[in-house]
Amino acid sequence: MARLLSKSMHITAHALHDRPAALFQPVPPADRKAMLERLPPTAAHAAELASGKWKLLVSSTSWTADEDFSLLLSALVGYCARATADKSRPLPYILAVITGKGPLKAQYVSQIAALSQAGRLSHASVVTAWLSAEEYAGLLGVADLGVSLHMSSSGVDLPMKVVDMFGAGLPVVGWGEYEAWPELVREGENGRGFGSKEELERMLVELFGGDGEELKVLKRGALEEGKKRWDEEWDRVAGKEVFHIVQ
Repeated sequence: MARLLSKSMHITAHALHDRPAALFQPVPPADRKAMLERLPPTAAHAAELASGKWKLLVSSTSWTADEDFSLLLSALVGYCARATADKSRPLPYILAVITGKGPLKAQYVSQIAALSQAGRLSHASVVTAWLSAEEYAGLLGVADLGVSLHMSSSGVDLPMKVVDMFGAGLPVVGWGEYEAWPELVREGENGRGFGSKEELERMLVELFGGDGEELKVLKRGALEEGKKRWDEEWDRVAGKEVFHIVQ
């Protein structure tokens, strides 16, 4: 954005990035099972999620055409097919929780039901939920992986949902085919970017399969990123500018 303002309008600007609200915090490992038992979308499966036998994937959306959730559904279908076909490489069951309200929700709920009925989500459950702010923050804090399907029309805006996920210490995979994405997500450090359903499917297999070391690396990176809050960002970028003006 700063580059575009400079090029098109000759305005000198400094990027003041969004930071998570205080509500979004990591959930200590010792408290994770209790939180899973309290949250409506996870309560029935808290034991499986807490043991690591299942993985918890979370995404949020306003259910509009700006986000193509068929990408995630297709990736989950591919993941399930791999889990069924290759028994030599066991893959954990995925509970995918999608939060939010919007005009296209009924359309996607219908798609999810059809895929489940056809047996194409044999190794995953996809549930939708509408949560309070506190419940949503708790869900991010206990999840294993966040997914962002935000597709920037301008190429220079960043999804606040990813900022909130980092605040909760949650690593992220997201649509990364726009210029500003690397400002927020550092590849292989706190998340990964994909540009197709096939890439997302492969990431789910890589992050949830095997020894889990890559997911642990991304988790550490997300926790570190989440430590950066509004006061620090303001002081780093805007505070010094205000000081210069006063002087």
